[in-house]
Amino acid sequence: MLGLATIFAAILAPTTASAAQGQILFLMRANPPGGSADPAVQAHLEELGYRVTVTDGFSNAPDPCGFDLVLMSSTVRSNQFTADRPAISRWRDMGVPLVTWENDLLDDLRMTGLRRDSDFGEMETGHYIWLVRASHPMAAGLPAGLGTWTEARTPAGWGKPGLGADIIMTWPGEPDKATLFGYEAGATMDYDFQAPARRVFIGMENNSFSRMTETGHKLFDAAIAWARAGKKQCGTKK
Repeated sequence: MLGLATIFAAILAPTTASAAQGQILFLMRANPPGGSADPAVQAHLEELGYRVTVTDGFSNAPDPCGFDLVLMSSTVRSNQFTADRPAISRWRDMGVPLVTWENDLLDDLRMTGLRRDSDFGEMETGHYIWLVRASHPMAAGLPAGLGTWTEARTPAGWGKPGLGADIIMTWPGEPDKATLFGYEAGATMDYDFQAPARRVFIGMENNSFSRMTETGHKLFDAAIAWARAGKKQCGTKK
């Protein structure tokens, strides 16, 4: 009997782990030009115990209220998002935590201002980081100061967030260019907009995840865990 109990425990363990970690809705673009690391991101999250549902873009996506966290990859096209006005409010105002690494969506999500290359943009190489808030959970216990999070010559997105943001890391020498930041639920974002739930930006591009250092993977995991821990109730901002 002991042998059967052990077998059943082994079979049930992965399902239990997935339920404990939470369910993630992952919005991405299938087969983008130049490829992407999205499949590797999905596999990594599933290894951590999350249950991941993948959807190609916004139009046919399931109700985000059925999930603990929504991810928007950089492979998602911003013009697809802005083409449907109801879709903007649906995803921007949802009471579900959100993590994105598409800098072109930051203004639409009210995580930054509207001006490209002033309020948000992309650097040709984002190899280095300056960790500025080591005490925050998204800093993954790493020390403050200079570090590297991707291989050399990997592009990185950045944003200039609103006053309510927790800025975790920036581009060295340019503190206005934040490459990892988040908003707590209720924090003031841009345009005096209050975050309906936790919001996080991490400045990856399509293939960054496959080029991350150990530091980069720690920061990514910590950002996911912090955002997901903010799920309290669903619904949209009124």
